[in-house]
Amino acid sequence: MYKKNLLLCLMLLLVLLSKAQIVMTLQVPPVGVLVKNQLWNMLLVNSGKTNQLIEISLVLSDQKTNEPVLTAVTTPFLLDKGARQIQAKDLGAINYTYNGPASLTDHDPNGMLPAGTYQACYSIGNGEKGTTLAENCILVAVDPLSPPLLNSPANEGSIYTAYPQFTWLPPAPVSVFSDLSYFLVLVAVLPGQATADAIEQNIPVYSGGLLRNPFLNYPSSYRSLDTGQLYAWRIVAMNSGQPTAMSEIWTFKVVVPPKPALSPGYAAYIELRRGLDASLATAGASLNVTYDNAAADTVVHYTISGIQDAGNPVVQKGTLSLRRGRNWLTVPLTKGAYSSDKLYLFQFNNSRNELWNIKFKPASK
Repeated sequence: MYKKNLLLCLMLLLVLLSKAQIVMTLQVPPVGVLVKNQLWNMLLVNSGKTNQLIEISLVLSDQKTNEPVLTAVTTPFLLDKGARQIQAKDLGAINYTYNGPASLTDHDPNGMLPAGTYQACYSIGNGEKGTTLAENCILVAVDPLSPPLLNSPANEGSIYTAYPQFTWLPPAPVSVFSDLSYFLVLVAVLPGQATADAIEQNIPVYSGGLLRNPFLNYPSSYRSLDTGQLYAWRIVAMNSGQPTAMSEIWTFKVVVPPKPALSPGYAAYIELRRGLDASLATAGASLNVTYDNAAADTVVHYTISGIQDAGNPVVQKGTLSLRRGRNWLTVPLTKGAYSSDKLYLFQFNNSRNELWNIKFKPASK
């Protein structure tokens, strides 16, 4: 019995000594990893008396879910006695296995890693006996080289519409994102408040995620933005629903656009209305209307119909060029086509299929 226990102790001691013969020091950068090759930077020390045939295994897991994104194993190679600096190019062929949806973008062994924060766990195995000689883990962060870049509304600028369009440039490189989406936060900035504090502390005027395109038309179903109020906004890039990169914070104000100077004899500008409750205006040689282009259209096609004639015949039609925000539009009326004792309907549909119109009566000559 004593001999058996002694033999068992000796065997355990031999196993421990064999494990201690390989020391692994990871040199993977904790932040800024972008490509798979960077995962294999390490220092190996073989303190044994002989060279050893080993293989290195890697499991890369999502830090939040603890689910493996990919696993990898090297082909067996001979580790000489002493210290040796290891890089991917020293390991020959590396066999990768992809396990999660966040890893499906780039299967090139030299390609990009999906953006996120991961735990990389390594183990060194004896290539002949199959025993584990060393183990180690490290946290790594895969960040884009460039976060989203805001485009419009311009920083510290003024806009003429209460329903602006927000645009931005995607983070780069896009290839590190397997499931890229965006989250937009818009807040009102209080007097004397720092913009960063406003983004963090104030109740959002608008916040929405899973935006697949780098633009957003402020929804017409939301309350219009207030004239003179300072607003701050930011874009967060998401990968598989997890935040990975944030843009700068930009600010803007909504202001009332200046009215164009009217030539003598021109009527005042009348605001177009949505739906079927068009107001009544008076027109001279031209019909002057104002329209808030929240849909950010560049052109619309209009018609003018005689609403007191049978069949509401179209008297005039054409196109109007638009800019984003408030537009002051002058529509020249075809000479001789209108009667001062009849009513006419000017109307168009925008890209949101909203009907905008106004009734008018030509002025008596």
